[in-house]
Amino acid sequence: MSIELGLMTVAFLACLVISLMHVYLGLHVIARKVIFVDLALAQIAAVGATYATTLGYDPTSDSFKVSLFSLAFTFVGAVAFSIARMRKEKVPQEAFIGIIYAAASALAILLLSKSATGGEELKHMLVGDILLVSKTTVWHVALLYAAIGVFHFICRKKFLAISLDPEAAEASGINIRFWDILFYMSFGIVITKSVGIAGVLLVFSYLVVPAVVAQMWFDSVKARLFMGWAVALIASILGILWSFHSDYPTGPAIVVTLFLSLITSSIVYYVQHAPSKAGALLRVAGIAAFGFLFFTGLSYFKKPVEATNAKLSPVEILIGELKDDEEAHQLDAIQHLGDMQDPRIVPALTEALTKTKSEQVVEAIAEALGKQKDPRAIAALQAAANNHYDDFLKFTIAKAQLAVGDKNGIQTLIAILKNDQAEPFARQQAQDLMETVSGKKFAYKADQPVASNSEALKQIDDWWKDEGSKLKLSPKS
Repeated sequence: MSIELGLMTVAFLACLVISLMHVYLGLHVIARKVIFVDLALAQIAAVGATYATTLGYDPTSDSFKVSLFSLAFTFVGAVAFSIARMRKEKVPQEAFIGIIYAAASALAILLLSKSATGGEELKHMLVGDILLVSKTTVWHVALLYAAIGVFHFICRKKFLAISLDPEAAEASGINIRFWDILFYMSFGIVITKSVGIAGVLLVFSYLVVPAVVAQMWFDSVKARLFMGWAVALIASILGILWSFHSDYPTGPAIVVTLFLSLITSSIVYYVQHAPSKAGALLRVAGIAAFGFLFFTGLSYFKKPVEATNAKLSPVEILIGELKDDEEAHQLDAIQHLGDMQDPRIVPALTEALTKTKSEQVVEAIAEALGKQKDPRAIAALQAAANNHYDDFLKFTIAKAQLAVGDKNGIQTLIAILKNDQAEPFARQQAQDLMETVSGKKFAYKADQPVASNSEALKQIDDWWKDEGSKLKLSPKS
């Protein structure tokens, strides 16, 4: 099985495990009318993790201790949400949830503002990186969710009674406050683990979208549950395939496919239940035509080039954008500069490489410098290769090093091959490039632990000592 297929399979299994639990919880969330409770709990968990980092804990080496901080904060949030439910609801519980979410978000941003990689951490918290989840993580989460699922199955009558008809549940003698705390605590554990894998946006979509689609068509809890699972799994498969073949982030791609499933279901439901199906189809077609004309029309209002830039060359304009504080402007400029030829481009890119804190910008600059094939970039790329970036980014830097004629790019590749924490796909890429540059086969197996590749790594070290370090790379070769 190829590395690519393996990544897609593990990502799908992660989606399967998350969706099975979240669709069920989503039925409770929709019934309770607390739609944003998962966002709020996820944000509270993120504040706990962020607070742990301010106390000196590292999210990688101290992951278990950081998780305990997240869990402690989540339990406090669960108690707060249970207290927020009023017998006579003068203020909707959703209002309190929204306020808590806003406050937790602001607090997380304040804490992250003191981190050098705050922007990247915030982005990861939102969109996650489900394509890189490991089999071990999926297995552990599956066992945890199975245990919570058993707990909910045992207590299903009380949880469903409180969610579907809280007044009748209280009249029957059920202690709503106590069972609410248990519900939100178990809910918080699920959210804390899921957000760490998939990010806030995908977790929220799994929780709400399938449950909403199912509620359109069915009245019974069992039918809604099976319908929700079907929607979540089909959207997951389509989203993973789309992201893989189109090189889009996997989490956001699945969110979009879930949204499209909701749109499709809404249209079918509307047409099927309309008094006049022909009239309903015409209205749907009219809305679609309006949407197309609206966005097409807006494209004609593209901002013109400012008069001050009219006298500047395209390279000068792009170098100016490279110095902009907006990351989106920098990425756009880097992409265009990489495809152009001008002696001013490499100095501008290397200067930006030494200053940026964004790993996305680092990756874009490395790719652009690789296209430039200019030895002046060697020093900046060597400095970047020594930073604590993930192995996918280090592989991009290694490619750029080799492209500009720096043989030390081979050492960067070797470091990836020796890193037991590196993803198999990253090591596979490093191995392929290593064999291309050396013209040799080292029998390195990227899907096996580094310890199992000791013989192949010894061969690589011997080759580097005897031949590789004497290579003379030319950017033109």
